[in-house]
Amino acid sequence: MPTIHVISANRFLRESLLRLFRSDKGLHVLGAAEFSVAVGEQVSRANPEIVVLSPEPDDAFFCATRAIHGAAPQAKILMIGMKDDSEVFFRAMRAGAVGYLLKDASPTQILAAAHRLARNSVVCPQHLLWELFHILADRRGLDQSHIEGPCDLTPREQQLAALLVQGLANKEIAERLNLSLGTVKSHVHSILQKTQSKNRAVLAQVVQAHSPPDEAVN
Repeated sequence: MPTIHVISANRFLRESLLRLFRSDKGLHVLGAAEFSVAVGEQVSRANPEIVVLSPEPDDAFFCATRAIHGAAPQAKILMIGMKDDSEVFFRAMRAGAVGYLLKDASPTQILAAAHRLARNSVVCPQHLLWELFHILADRRGLDQSHIEGPCDLTPREQQLAALLVQGLANKEIAERLNLSLGTVKSHVHSILQKTQSKNRAVLAQVVQAHSPPDEAVN
């Protein structure tokens, strides 16, 4: 069962989200917390599958996202209540988010997004995803000058890329594929270089772009 951890500075919103996720018998809520300098460590200890974040008015929100992604790379970060703004969306992807819902997202959509992330899908508005694809195709933005698709990866690298997109950490991949941690790190470095992905969140978008049509992001 997918596990959820909620982080928000707004206590009313935290409590509302807790009630919402607990109403879904297909999800297990681990708890909730405010933003803090130790947010990454908190998430790492809780070890949730999905972390739900609500926006803050300043860069502390993205700093917290990066801290969570760095301390618990296996956790899938879902941002809710976000602006319909491509620049904010791109910052979220760079920080490590794999889910991005706008302010008008309904409770039903929030629950559906959590389940999609649990199934290793990427969640974001289609029009923002198209903007990302166009920027990547035009070789501008996201600090990238070129991008190659997963078809340029070796079979082993394609296998690892699929596990990376699922949110598995290097150690978990090493155990699953019976490889040394050093070998996995070498493959990951090669995959990110070949796809010119700044981080695993961007790699997820690249893989999604090359997925069959019936796996497209809603």
